[in-house]
Amino acid sequence: MAHTDPKRRRPRTDQRRNRQALLNAAREVFAEYGLDAPLDEIAKRAGLGNATLYRHFSDRRGLIIEVVLGSLSRHEHALTEALAEDDGWSGFTSFLKWLFTEQVNEVNHLAALRAIPAGENAEVDRLRHKTLSGFEELIARAKSEGTFRTDRWVEDIFLMLFLNEHLARLSETPQRAASQRFLELTLAAVSTPGADRIEQPSHEPDNVLTLRHTLGHDLAGLPRVT
Repeated sequence: MAHTDPKRRRPRTDQRRNRQALLNAAREVFAEYGLDAPLDEIAKRAGLGNATLYRHFSDRRGLIIEVVLGSLSRHEHALTEALAEDDGWSGFTSFLKWLFTEQVNEVNHLAALRAIPAGENAEVDRLRHKTLSGFEELIARAKSEGTFRTDRWVEDIFLMLFLNEHLARLSETPQRAASQRFLELTLAAVSTPGADRIEQPSHEPDNVLTLRHTLGHDLAGLPRVT
């Protein structure tokens, strides 16, 4: 039986490790500085040289596509878990919460998806279509169960995601608190009475109190509340 020299396997292992390190660094740097961030910052963040980066990714476009594919793979995993929920509303809320959190954690999350138009990359198109189809299935299930308003549509959720992206870019107001409050309002806007199962508080919730300090200032230059 033939044996493979371990020394001959090592370069391939190193290449895989370096490629993943570059993708992880690109995801972080793009999230922090946008898709026009310097590529040498990505190489530096990965602990590698520029030459190694260009051996794996010949140009910025190829690197962005790989980052988007990683993002869509995370979409696919989260959506699979949501579709496995016992009912449509639970699945829908689970996936929407994941999306809102992803936008806050990576403010350029949707910007990267928008950077790859339909028709440019077949795998991006496949995963993007699969995500949309699964999302529409969750909404259809919730509607059939009577928990999702029949006069609300997936395009309404797109609007909410656009707005949440802007909340994730707030300069002083805590983005996470703003996004969490907006998620609560979104779920209330699309659910039938009682479907959201959220207890109505008798006083302002913590995320509202947090927003009170700076949201008016971020929005319209109002004085900060201390």
